[in-house]
Amino acid sequence: MIDPEFSPEEIREMLKGIGRSLSRLQAVNLHDKLMPMTYVPEAVAVYEAFDARGILHAFGVNPSVTHKLKNHEAKLRAPVMIAALSWTHTYLRSLEKQSGGRASPPEVGNPDLLTQEIADTHPPEPIQIWTEQWIYVRRGSPAKEIIADVSERLDEAVLLAKATNLDEDQAALTDIERAQLIAILETTLAVLKSPMVEPGLLKKTARVAQEVARKAASTKAEEALGKGLEYVAKRILELIASLL
Repeated sequence: MIDPEFSPEEIREMLKGIGRSLSRLQAVNLHDKLMPMTYVPEAVAVYEAFDARGILHAFGVNPSVTHKLKNHEAKLRAPVMIAALSWTHTYLRSLEKQSGGRASPPEVGNPDLLTQEIADTHPPEPIQIWTEQWIYVRRGSPAKEIIADVSERLDEAVLLAKATNLDEDQAALTDIERAQLIAILETTLAVLKSPMVEPGLLKKTARVAQEVARKAASTKAEEALGKGLEYVAKRILELIASLL
């Protein structure tokens, strides 16, 4: 964990700010509403402080989300905003423990590292994918716009999958299923950042996203993750169609 060298007082104030913003978000049912960051000004101030210390892109939240967190004019879907703030609260709690002199390993309470530990202990089964062809995506191609949209939604889905505060028996996914989902989503994100994409992998990701979306709908748990993945699957199929 990067040490941003915040004082105990600064950490306590940031925890209060994140807490106030979270309480405001959770006081009403916002569903999947697109919310302005101006709705949580205390949280924006925390992310500005993170940015000033050079840790905004290093404390575990995905890049497309962190870019918006410090921007008063940006908007995030309510479940994604809540997940980001919850993640930040956990991170600040870990800093508070360290600054208070109660030694604790960095991975305690860190959802990212806990997920990684589960994946290392129970690695995803090999995924069989028929490689079809690698396709170069030209600059200015309509596919570029879809890739940008899909990448942003994948970033959000990864955060929602990692930052859930539900117990395993209440969640839509088991811990192992969650680790496997995150692995394929992050793999797809990495491929989408390259100059060439592979439809076989995209089709597999779309099927996995559809399966998780159906499971979330049937269990009535993690609806935001399910809806996000349903959208991802739809857009990936549109992307494939634009490539072929």
